[in-house]
This record gives sequence, C-alpha cells and structure tokens, in this order.
Amino acid sequence: MRALIVFVVVGASAALLAQTPQNLPGSGLPPLDPRIDKWDRGPDKIDVSKYPPEIKQKYKVFADLCGQCHPLARAVNCDFVLDEDWERYIKRMMRRGKGLVTPETARQSYEFAIYDSKIRKRDLYEQRLKDQAAKP
Repeated sequence: MRALIVFVVVGASAALLAQTPQNLPGSGLPPLDPRIDKWDRGPDKIDVSKYPPEIKQKYKVFADLCGQCHPLARAVNCDFVLDEDWERYIKRMMRRGKGLVTPETARQSYEFAIYDSKIRKRDLYEQRLKDQAAKP
C-alpha cells in the first residue's frame, strides 16, 4: 500500500512539474524564450465546432500529442502557419519525442495544423505567403 501511495505522489509531482513554466525561479530549467512564454500563457484550446468532422478528429490527435510534452497553448498560439513551418516543427518533435510521435499521429497533427492555420490564422497565413513570394 505504501508503495502505491509513493507511486501516486511521485507520478502526480512529475505531472505537475511537466506543466510548470520553465522560467519560474527555482525550476532548475533555463528561462523560456519570451515568444514561447507568451504562447504558453495564451488560450489552451481551439474552437473547432465549425470545422469538418475529420478535422475535429485530427484536432483531438493534435491536442493529445502536443499536450504530452508542453502546454497545448504553445501549439495553439504559436506563429507557425505555413506548411513548411509545421513540417519542420513536427519532424523536430518526432526526433525529440522518440516513440511518442508516430508517423500517423504526426500526419494527422500536421493536417490539422495546416487546416487550422488557413482558417483561424488566415491573416497571418496570407501575410506569410506574401512575404515568401516577395523574397528573391
């Protein structure tokens, strides 16, 4: 029984620490980039009620996957909008989260992120496309 209690307490503590912002004094972790800190402090969900059913399902995969390693707010509020932004980021997460990110969850998360960027972040998406086209 004592072992079970210790296991539960240690597990709960680890879960809390995983959600603790890195820039808190005494966390033992380096401070977060201010841009990432801002993302982490923003909304932590997306209203997908008007999205097609298959995109809603992919949102669940996206939310579950992203929320395993950092606050979901980071993925919700980041300024990634272009296909290559999301591709690069998700590939990086696949390397970092060995075993957590399968090719299938990566594909579904990528497809959700691209769709969402074109809808919810439309102005930023269009501006980034213009910026990209203007580069020599």
